[in-house]
Amino acid sequence: MIYIVIAIFSEAEALIEHFKLQKIQTKPFLIFENDDITLVVSGMGKVESAIATTYICKDKKINKIVNIGICGTNDKNKKIGSIYHIKSIVDISTDKKYMISTDGEVLYCFDKIIKSSKNIKNNILIDMESVGFYKAAINFTKKENISIYKIVSDHLTTSHISLENIYKIMKNAIKEIVL
Repeated sequence: MIYIVIAIFSEAEALIEHFKLQKIQTKPFLIFENDDITLVVSGMGKVESAIATTYICKDKKINKIVNIGICGTNDKNKKIGSIYHIKSIVDISTDKKYMISTDGEVLYCFDKIIKSSKNIKNNILIDMESVGFYKAAINFTKKENISIYKIVSDHLTTSHISLENIYKIMKNAIKEIVL
């Protein structure tokens, strides 16, 4: 079984359709499943992601768990819709770094939506869930069974992000996500 943790339904919707997942639960988390995949919609933020990840992992043998979702960046060279495999995460609130794999990009996890790049010096990828997901998942499986994929949704402006745009971005990215 592959377990997928996604923050919001508009990120999950394209995967639900693509993998023909069926809704099996609505509370405390929205969960979809088929014979090979279980997907949980966690809600936004580190805490929500950690709780949902723990919920989906408890009492199971986890051979593969994946966090998939959108991210922002202040790097104008990273195109909207580009997908990145994450090798490490930096928790901005604690400055702690978590290594996941040896290849991919570094992801910076913030506690809130970043709408401007004026205080950000380096060209970085930004999300809000990765640290919570990783810190929970590592309690249930080995590092090599954990993956994170982020798809660029914006260049730190939220003016053009809609639920419909998020769905389209995710739908286009599915073919590049390795589960």
